[in-house]
Amino acid sequence: MKHRMLKRFMALIMVLGLLTSLLPNFASAAEADYNSLLVEPGKRPSQAGALSLKVVNGQKTLVDKNGQKIQLRGMSTHGLQWFPGILNENAFSALSNDWGSNLIRLAMYVGEGGYATDPKLMKQRVIDGIELAKANDMYVIVDWHVHAPGDPNADVYKGALNFFKEISSLYPNDPHIIYELANEPSSNSNDGPGLTNDAEGWAKVKSYAEPIIKMLRDNGNQNIVIVGSPNWSQRADLAADNPIDDSNTMYTVHFYTGSHPAASDSSNRENVMSNARYALEKGQAVFATEWGTSEANGNNGPYLEEANQWINFLNENNISWANWSLTNKNETSAAFTPFQLGKTEATDLDPGADQVWAPKELSLSGEYVRARIKGVSYEPIDRTKYSKVLFDFTDSTQGFGVNGDSPVKDVTLKNVDGALQISGLNASSDVSAENYWANVRLSADNWGESVDVLGAQELSMDVIVDKPTTVSVAAIPQGPSAGWANPTRAIQVKAEDFEPFGNKYKAVLTISKEDAPSLATIAESPDNNKLENMILFVGAENTDVVSLDNITVTGKEIEIEVVNDPEGAATLPSTFEDDTRQGWKWSGDSGVKTALTIEEANGSKALSWEFAYPEVKPTDNWASAPRLDFWSEDLKRGDNEYVAFDLYLDPTRATEGGISINLVFQPELLGFWQQSAETFDIDLTALDSVEKTADGLYHYEAKIDVTNLENVKSDTSLRNMLLIFADDESDFAGRMFVDNVRFDKASAPGTGDGEEETPAQPGTGENDGQTPADPADNDEASKDPVTTPVKDKEKAEEKAKDKNGEKLPKTATNSFNTLLIGGLVLLTGAGAYFYVRRRANLEQE
Repeated sequence: MKHRMLKRFMALIMVLGLLTSLLPNFASAAEADYNSLLVEPGKRPSQAGALSLKVVNGQKTLVDKNGQKIQLRGMSTHGLQWFPGILNENAFSALSNDWGSNLIRLAMYVGEGGYATDPKLMKQRVIDGIELAKANDMYVIVDWHVHAPGDPNADVYKGALNFFKEISSLYPNDPHIIYELANEPSSNSNDGPGLTNDAEGWAKVKSYAEPIIKMLRDNGNQNIVIVGSPNWSQRADLAADNPIDDSNTMYTVHFYTGSHPAASDSSNRENVMSNARYALEKGQAVFATEWGTSEANGNNGPYLEEANQWINFLNENNISWANWSLTNKNETSAAFTPFQLGKTEATDLDPGADQVWAPKELSLSGEYVRARIKGVSYEPIDRTKYSKVLFDFTDSTQGFGVNGDSPVKDVTLKNVDGALQISGLNASSDVSAENYWANVRLSADNWGESVDVLGAQELSMDVIVDKPTTVSVAAIPQGPSAGWANPTRAIQVKAEDFEPFGNKYKAVLTISKEDAPSLATIAESPDNNKLENMILFVGAENTDVVSLDNITVTGKEIEIEVVNDPEGAATLPSTFEDDTRQGWKWSGDSGVKTALTIEEANGSKALSWEFAYPEVKPTDNWASAPRLDFWSEDLKRGDNEYVAFDLYLDPTRATEGGISINLVFQPELLGFWQQSAETFDIDLTALDSVEKTADGLYHYEAKIDVTNLENVKSDTSLRNMLLIFADDESDFAGRMFVDNVRFDKASAPGTGDGEEETPAQPGTGENDGQTPADPADNDEASKDPVTTPVKDKEKAEEKAKDKNGEKLPKTATNSFNTLLIGGLVLLTGAGAYFYVRRRANLEQE
């Protein structure tokens, strides 16, 4: 009896262990676990009309013309001074129709090269955005983007009242328009004063906003107004304690899901969601006009599980929201695929005539947010799968001809209707899998191209015929790593595989790497994955003419590990003589992330990397820029006047354009962005006049002034330093070396001062002396981000990272821990069971 009870007990332990090990399947926060994650798209202006605020079920919220609750969901642009390319009909139509957005936010920066620099241009871009939003039946937030400096009362923002007066006069009481008066008041003192994160700071925001609201109401505009709060619009609680006396004013909530955790109550003043709950409880309405799936600096993540928690909170409380942002900038929070050297091309902000961005044109964040706007389940695509068209035959036979060893010679190849037409196949009629040798042999000996097919798994091609029949093709891809390997078999498409194609018929024939072993050899080679030629054996039954088109390779992308030399301890001056990088690394949003190694340059050790600027330039010339990042707790400029370093170039190509080197510090107390007004510029067309070292490198003694950073004092903690090597329409390819990075004085001996020094070039990056582009063009002509920072998400992760509140679990970590616990329980149960069995056997003996 005793043994039976023990056995049952042990069995129970094992079952519990097994169930515990399976818990990760249930612990992961599935969409079904949230009550309000998936909700129908909101009503549009054509249905809902003018918006207002009303108390519904005890909570003040946004309502439509009939007093019914309405939620707005959509996207925010990036800064319109940097990314005006989004202002096009195709993009707005895609957002409205394909994404289901009923809202767009126009982020018009005032400082940082925005409205204060060119009011006419920036106002016109806002007007263009309003017209596009109205034409596509979306509400539109006109965002006076207070960012740097952080006090909306600063001189740079003195045009606010007149701006809103002009826009409201052009669109009097227009139901489409929502006015956002101050994006993110904060302590940011870059280019002006910041304000404090307390009641006094809110009082300054309130005193700024009240005259603008009064002007709007006096002129008959009852539009919704949104006002930001201190600490980058994370303190809606302060506004709720001292609200503006206006019935249609709401308060901003900004958050980034990797930095700002959820909260279940309103008690924590250091938690953004808790502050939003507090404002709601105090009878105020809030609007999340900017949120991202990244950390607050725009990078890392995306944190989608945390985003689910936030979206559920917003939706269940009918809080409207706009996601940051509609850009192809190289940051996690961007909605579109960025340029990444050797990996991806930047998505065009104009989706084209079909008015749809393809899934792979969206970033992970963009793909996720689109689903949340539409209110549908998020189903991520397989981003490891790739497809490359090798031969599209748009204008020629693209190098194909009859191979010299072909057993069938009397075959003609020509380009007809954008396809490779093969005539004379009556003499090439074997359609078996094995006897492809009897058929005509074609080869692309004169192609002259080379395509990287690392990870390739199959070839496919369109087969076009006058009447359905059987066509057989075998293939031998060739390249440096694979010359000749017999096909395992030929592949056939049969009559039933064809479908009507105009006045002809088309089928897709697919050849795997098992069918064509040389494809596997090239795709899996550790040394060379280039495909440079293609041999095809083609046979056809009962037809003399077959056309081939769109010969394509598909496969799985394989990440090649980048091996950097050791990072070492952060050291300045950085001489690299200890064979480490001395703290230097790639910034998270660097357009180049090739191996950082220590190499010899001019008889000294230097930090080095190899790269090439793209031939097709991204809109943002910082997108393709190598960005070196150096962090140190002791980083201060002292009484120095420059950052100086030795730069060496070893180009394999450098005949056009130039390179503009920018210097940025990211001090926490100064808004995380202090950029020198000077750049160090290299003219690649003048390399012949540059000093060359004994080892054949072009040598520059670079210096960039730091005294022009007015708010940076000798003892300011700078936190980290960025060196950004921006592409100025250049064709540079090759290797760079950086050595002896240091702070320096103008007259310090032995630092390279003197006649041979190439000084940094002054300028603000605002196309000095040039006439701005016509506002009607809506292109990037007036944007020069070489020294004007694209919003490097202006908020670093330390900015206001909530350390309290209900931080959502990392699913992978929790799953592993639960699995581990379950496994241990299971093993304990099993061990106990066998122990009892052993004891029982011994007693019986």
